[in-house]
Parts: sequence; structure tokens; C-alpha cells
Amino acid sequence: MGSNTDQDGAHDVSDAYINASTYKRTAADEVTDINQFKENLAKAAFEDWPNEAGFDGLTEHRGPIKLRVKGSIPAWAAGSLYRTGPGACSVEDTKVGTFQISHWFDGLAHTHRFDILAEDNGSSANSGEVRVVYSSRRQSDSFVQKIKDTGCMPAKSFAQRSDPCIGMFGKFMAMYQRRGQVYTNIGVTVNANMKPFQDIAGPSQGGSHGHRAGASSLFIGSDLSLFAQVDVQSMEVTAYVPQSKLHPELTGPSASAHGMQDPETGDYFNFNLEMGSSCTYRVFQVSAATGDATILARILSRPAYIHSFFLSKNYVILCVPVSHYQWNGVKVIWEGSLLGGIAPFDKSEKCHWFIVDRRHGKGVVAQFTSPAAFFFHSTNAFEDDETGDVICELIQYSSTSIMRGFYYDVLLQRDNKAKEFWCDSPTSDLVGEVVRYRFRATDFHSSSHSEHSKLPSPAVVLKAAAAHIGDLPTINPTFACRKHRYTFGLAGRGLSTLFDGIIKVDCETRDVLIWSAPRGHTPSEAIFVPRPSEENGKPAEEDGGVLLSVVLDGVNKTSYLLCLDAKTMTELGRAECDFAVAFTLHGQHVKNGGESGL
Repeated sequence: MGSNTDQDGAHDVSDAYINASTYKRTAADEVTDINQFKENLAKAAFEDWPNEAGFDGLTEHRGPIKLRVKGSIPAWAAGSLYRTGPGACSVEDTKVGTFQISHWFDGLAHTHRFDILAEDNGSSANSGEVRVVYSSRRQSDSFVQKIKDTGCMPAKSFAQRSDPCIGMFGKFMAMYQRRGQVYTNIGVTVNANMKPFQDIAGPSQGGSHGHRAGASSLFIGSDLSLFAQVDVQSMEVTAYVPQSKLHPELTGPSASAHGMQDPETGDYFNFNLEMGSSCTYRVFQVSAATGDATILARILSRPAYIHSFFLSKNYVILCVPVSHYQWNGVKVIWEGSLLGGIAPFDKSEKCHWFIVDRRHGKGVVAQFTSPAAFFFHSTNAFEDDETGDVICELIQYSSTSIMRGFYYDVLLQRDNKAKEFWCDSPTSDLVGEVVRYRFRATDFHSSSHSEHSKLPSPAVVLKAAAAHIGDLPTINPTFACRKHRYTFGLAGRGLSTLFDGIIKVDCETRDVLIWSAPRGHTPSEAIFVPRPSEENGKPAEEDGGVLLSVVLDGVNKTSYLLCLDAKTMTELGRAECDFAVAFTLHGQHVKNGGESGL
């Protein structure tokens, strides 16, 4: 699929919305593209972009099912692509009839695996064609059974609207719920080959079967301080592993869904949030070599919903955005959901940043504040070799409003809810920007003990326009913790209630390459698979690789695994399903040698 440009190189935006194409935009086009985004929302263009098949009527396929491959998927991309996220959004035959789940993030956990198979594992430069097989497994059977028995959500949720069967007494009792109850609807992130967790939970039962899988262990995570261990082949849950098994202090209920691993040592990093009369973030590290967990810092700060954080060569960077929980977190229990417990967004508040030393046991070495904002996803963090400054990149929103855009009523335009949300809300609150902050090393030790009102602010060194980026960012994983130039993500241009393209942002020039999906073709998070080094040992270029995305064809109610050339953002090939695959949140590609791309 080639570029769609006129003779002067200027892109006719409207043409790109008809069929799949790849086109380039520059910083000079930002205002035009933002206006086009607003126009698409104003005319409710999303009503002509069907995506219902990615949310409802979904089927489990334990497989393996051989898929039709069209075009070419490079053999060096051989391995297993795991995807996880919400599947079904309703439960039939409950005590009260059909139970409808309100919010996408509370959908029933469903994990998928696409095995890309090459006879020689893609080790030869002359590798031939590949085969692709698919299978999937639901992980929330016990959770579903409780819904059937009660007609209610059986545990605290992300954003489920209050169940009518839970009255004041039910909320009161929930505040005194017994400890030890396990939440069994976990499906946000995929974490392969996490040796410290594997040593605690025991090895996965499936193991590796020939070329079928590269993972030695597989854990599914969420915003809870709990992992579900699943078999690498069947994807059946085999154990639940709480953070408290790593260290006795990690007893709080919340964590980052996106734990980080050191790209060199494999050490695992995350935080644990304890709420109540005293709210403490415990930033910790787990050694891949020994399995020992170390508390790097104990931070007293306002509790907040934090989906991800940052890791650089020498630091863990925690940003507490303006997504604060009310009543020191007790409001979450009272309302029964994380979203229900978040305070209304206050633009007068500040984001609070903590720079934590991870090499020498110095704890918090610096604190900064930045203007009120919210984010789901960090992209990368790295350090300036000359100055020692830390640079953090994220997809930033100007409020928390976007979280309400993922209610099923909005996603599926039920009762005109999509129009109400997207057309009646300030556009600036609903779209993200790629932002880079620079934290000056000269402010580190002096700012770690400053009063909150006197804390320094980071410098903004990059902002890419909202209409050029959606969310779910990724980079070449070999550039984790070091300076990268290219950020990839999903585009949201107002054509769908979810996403409508895949983008590549050049963080030096702010130029953007966009794979513009055909009408009704909604992509999922794109996973970068690096091209192997050349035979002479020269490493591949940063954008040398492919992007893998599971795309829903909402018109025909089928899905396909799309393979894009990361350099040109043009299609190389695809593997087609005869059925729809659920929209998933996150995934990981694991090569047959055990290497992975996050």
C-alpha cells in the first residue's frame, strides 16, 4: 500500500479516509489536522465506522487454527505474539437475566496467541515463507460464575456503574471485606519470562514445544498488585501471585500495570500503593539473578491512579498525576470502583515527580512538579550522557476525562452516548500529546528536600500535536532506557470511537507517518519486532523492524494480524481470521530464543 500524496507532496486528508494508505504529515500540518479532527467529531464520522464485533459476540478458540497469510511476514519475526484484554462485555443467564458490564476496562479477561512459525526460526537471511496459527483462552470463568450466581459484579471494578442490588449496606460491608479474596478477572498486560515470579509461583505447565512458543513463563497483570500466571501454551490460569510474595511490605492493593524490566539484567521494577490513614508508595526492585526484592524508596504522597511509570539507566521515576483518589483511597471502596473514587480533575493541582536512585540505595534524590495532567502510558526514559539530566516521554492528557470515553455506551454509540461524549466535551481534554520532560541533574539533591511549593519544574523539550497521536505508544525495545528517535502508536482522528490508524512520530522533526486504516478497520496496539543485526554485526537501524497489530474489519466482522514495515509504515503482509478477535489492551512478542518486545 503506497503513499497517497499529490504531486507537491501535500496530502489530501479526505482521500486517506477512503482506503488504507500511508501518508506523511509535518509539524506545519498540525493546525490543519486538529481542525480536521474536530470536523470529524462534529459530523459524528464514527457512526460510519463499525466496531461492535470487537466487543460483543466473541468466541474462545483454543485452537490452534491455521490462518491465511497474504503478502509476506518476515521469517525473522518468528515467535509468539501474546495479546490480552477485555473480551465479552455481558454475561447471560444470571440471577437477574443478562448482566451488562459498563466499562471496557472491566470486560472479561481474554488472552490470545498468534504463533508465527518459520522452519528455521528465521535464523537464515534466506528464510522462506512463514505460517501463522491462532488460539485464545478466557481467564475469568470463576468471575463469570459469581456474576451468574448473584447478578452483580463480585468485586471492586475499574469503572462499573453501581449495581442496583448493592445498596448502602452492601457498600458498608465491602469496606470490611475479608482479606485474601482473589480477584480473578485480570487481563491488562502481558509479562513473559519474568524469572523472579516464576521461581515463586513455579514453572508454567506448558513449556516450549518445538517452534510453537518462546516464553518460559507468562504472567498477566493489571492495576492490582497481583499477577495471574498462565500456561504458555493453553493460556489457562495456573496460579495467582501477589506482590506480597516478593516482599512482606508489599501489601497494598494497587500497582502499575506496566512493571518495567532492566533491558540488561532483567531485574523487575514496580511500585506498591498502600492506602488508608497513611498512603505510601513503595518503589521496589526484584533481582533476576537471586529473586530478592529490595525496597528502593518509601514515598508519602497523595494516592492516585497510576497506570505506568519510568525507568532509566540509574533511576526509577514515579509521576503522581492529578488523578487523585478521594478520602485517601477509601472512596474507591465506598463507590466500588477506581474511577468512582477519583476526585474531579482540578487544574490548579500539580503533578508530583519523584526521582528514585536504583543503583546506590540513596532513595528519592529529587522531586519536581509540573502542571496538572493525566497519563496512562509512559513511552521511555533515558539520561543525557553529558549533563546527567533525565528525559521522560509519555502520552499526556490535559484532564482525566478520557477515562470516561471507554464506557461501552460510548464505544458502541448506545443511546447517542458517543455524540454526547465526543461532540460535547472540550476537544483538548480528550486527546493525548507526545510530551518529553527534561529533569535537570543540577536540581536533584537540592530539590529532594525542598518544600512542595518551591520544587523545580522540568523543561518541556517536545510536544507533538494531539491529532498526530492517539495512545498505546511503543518503541523499538532495544532502545529501552536509552535515547530513541521514533515513537509508534495508534492514531485517533475522530473517525472511530476507538482508533483509526497506526502512526510513527519522528521525535526530532515532529514529522509523522500514518498508516490510515480502511473504513471500519480498527487496529490494536502495535508491537515492534526488531530486525536482527546484519551479518557483519552492524546493528539494525532504530526503525528497522516490523509492527504487528491485530486489526478488526468491523464491516465483515473478521480480524487479521497486520505486519507493517516500521521504516515506511506500509503493509508487508497479514494473517487473516474468519472471525472477530476481541479488542485487546496490551501484548508482547516473544521470539523463539526467548527475546521479547514490549
